[in-house]
Amino acid sequence: MSTSYAAGLAFGIVTALIIFALIWKFSKKSMKGTFDERQELVRGRGYKYACFTMLGLLTLDLLIESFGAFETLPVTRTLAIFFIILAGVMVYALYCIKNDSYFGVGTDTRTYRAVMWVVIVCNAISGFSGLKDGALVDGKLSFGPCASLMFCLAFVIIMISLSIKQRKMADEEAAEDDM
Repeated sequence: MSTSYAAGLAFGIVTALIIFALIWKFSKKSMKGTFDERQELVRGRGYKYACFTMLGLLTLDLLIESFGAFETLPVTRTLAIFFIILAGVMVYALYCIKNDSYFGVGTDTRTYRAVMWVVIVCNAISGFSGLKDGALVDGKLSFGPCASLMFCLAFVIIMISLSIKQRKMADEEAAEDDM
């Protein structure tokens, strides 16, 4: 490892830690919310659905592996496992968003959304710069850039779902106010 690479890596880690500490300090109060009983029940059901989704996909993964079909698939095994984990996270997040349990009562969603956009942009930059260097390893999609882009896509889907839900709730409130 060259000296300039090590220095750049150290600078990047320190910068990321400083940014994380600032976000943590200023968002601790605004992102903190409490969940009522209904939200806790919905979140528990969301965990259950996410767990069963992951179990089902892991079973499918094991079947594919036992038949030796991974050699013919265009993805690496680590990318497939990452997809399974991300699918479980997405099932949980989308279920909670659909049932108004993603945010606790009194949570400032603006800070959360800002952090989400930073995560999306950072992963998009990382993924597309990784694609420039090559996304294929031995003819299969590699973990690095593809995982960043999958993560970015997942967070974009979460943000779109949150926006749709927020607009729907605003329309319902406007309809109630008109009555």
